[in-house]
Amino acid sequence: MVGLQATYLLDWPIRVIGLFGLLGAVLPMTFGMAYLLLPAYVGTTLATPRLPGVHLVVSYAGAAVLVAGQLTTLSRPLVTAGATLWSIGVGCFLAALGATIVPILRADSSVVIRGRDRPQRSTRAATGTVPLAILYLAVGTITHLTRMSGIQVIPSVVHYYAVGFAALLIVSLGARLLVGFYHVVPPRPLTWGALGGGAVAPALIAGSFWSWPLFQVGAVVLAFGILCYLGMVAVVALRTDRRRIGLVGVLAGAFAGVGGVLVAATVAISGEDAWLLEAHVPLVLDGFLLLTIIGYAYEFFPIGTGQFTGASERVGLATIGILGFGVVLRAVEPLLGAPMVGDAGATLGIVGTSVYAYVLTRRLAGIHAS
Repeated sequence: MVGLQATYLLDWPIRVIGLFGLLGAVLPMTFGMAYLLLPAYVGTTLATPRLPGVHLVVSYAGAAVLVAGQLTTLSRPLVTAGATLWSIGVGCFLAALGATIVPILRADSSVVIRGRDRPQRSTRAATGTVPLAILYLAVGTITHLTRMSGIQVIPSVVHYYAVGFAALLIVSLGARLLVGFYHVVPPRPLTWGALGGGAVAPALIAGSFWSWPLFQVGAVVLAFGILCYLGMVAVVALRTDRRRIGLVGVLAGAFAGVGGVLVAATVAISGEDAWLLEAHVPLVLDGFLLLTIIGYAYEFFPIGTGQFTGASERVGLATIGILGFGVVLRAVEPLLGAPMVGDAGATLGIVGTSVYAYVLTRRLAGIHAS
């Protein structure tokens, strides 16, 4: 996550930055969120606690090779080995969740909608889209292995991962977490619009990359879905009486997500433009995905209750604000044509993510020590 911010200062090609951020920061955090939440939704813990460790090691090794293959000249067998390692990691993730959840669902499929609150239709719909996000992850991995072209990671794979898995999982879990944390039920049309757009768009975008008209339709559908997601979060923020710093991160992430998908829709309809692509990557990776995950992390692990230097909500809010402002600067830098603005944004990103990494690590260390 901190390394992703540094890549902007290193002037890596924007597509390599996107791949590095996706494989090295966003997806590992999304995997962690899934390991934490999905077993809990069926009232259990991971049946195979060692597999996540194996997953982490082999996936990071594979990701390092894949990114290196974009920056330097590596032999195709070596890059293929990297793709295989990454895929083995994904296999560990699927195996760990499957061994944990499938036996319980076979015994009683209604367990996923039980809880203290009445199961709303939108809650059931959100639960139903989680397997689809997992499916997109599997399809992206299979596509990566079977359609590798030289040393390049094909764009459709990136979008299966980013839009189909990470974004859809965030929207699906968010539809449940927003109600659970803030006790506000968003309007059903917004929830269904977010879930429907998030579910359909990845197949259209990744399945027909740059093929008219499905690709353009997919971009518009995705923009509609993320706009509905922003509406969900905004309604919760306005109506809840529970003021927490995590909600600031989730709301900031939703705004960045709307900016990212509107830029993407513009690119899809009008044709690829270099400066738009350079704005799209930080808005989606650093803005929508990272800020949202950071916001939810602060909800699960409140740093204000920690007993260490920097354990305060003000510090948490500062990390969100610093990172968010850095995203804005990086997004407008291509439009302004001022590299110093982008460098300032990247520097703020390094500061924000470094402080976040510190406070969250100290908070988790305190939990394990107690």
